[in-house]
Amino acid sequence: MHVPRIAARLAAIGACLILTVSCASSKDAAPNPTRSVGLWSPSAAGQSPKGSSPDAPFNVDAALAQIKRMGFTADTELAELKTLKGPFRAIHSHCTGTTDGHCVIVMFFHGNNYVGYDARGTGESTILSQDGTTVALSYPVFKPTDPMCCASGGTREFRARWEGGKVAFTPPMPGNPNLAGG
Repeated sequence: MHVPRIAARLAAIGACLILTVSCASSKDAAPNPTRSVGLWSPSAAGQSPKGSSPDAPFNVDAALAQIKRMGFTADTELAELKTLKGPFRAIHSHCTGTTDGHCVIVMFFHGNNYVGYDARGTGESTILSQDGTTVALSYPVFKPTDPMCCASGGTREFRARWEGGKVAFTPPMPGNPNLAGG
């Protein structure tokens, strides 16, 4: 009978499953972005103790620390971040530790307050421009059969603005702007 062989295989499968689950749930695993409460209710996101006025100088170090706390790394060079006009700013970031580069996010700040991000599960995006009041964003559109390297569905463009105490997108942002059909 092959009971020892089956038992060994089951033990190996169990060990792999335990390792997979423990690695995926560790504090070092790259987090999936979650929609910020601050995107829809800025007062719930908390105010920065200093410089919370939209007219205050942009505290780049505090913004980068916020991005890092959320499990991301800014893609924009420090010198460029220091020149961003406000009060409404966007910082393109990627999941810290990602190996394929297909885990990105655009984080928005109003004054020195983090106020939200673009969309959950975004694989690719570009900040086309920002002028302190409007951020222009572009997303390649992937059809269901497209490989991760090569979007064939064109692009979608959105404008983000700070309106009525929240980030507003024109046209409205779908669940995932990279996917055909949203």
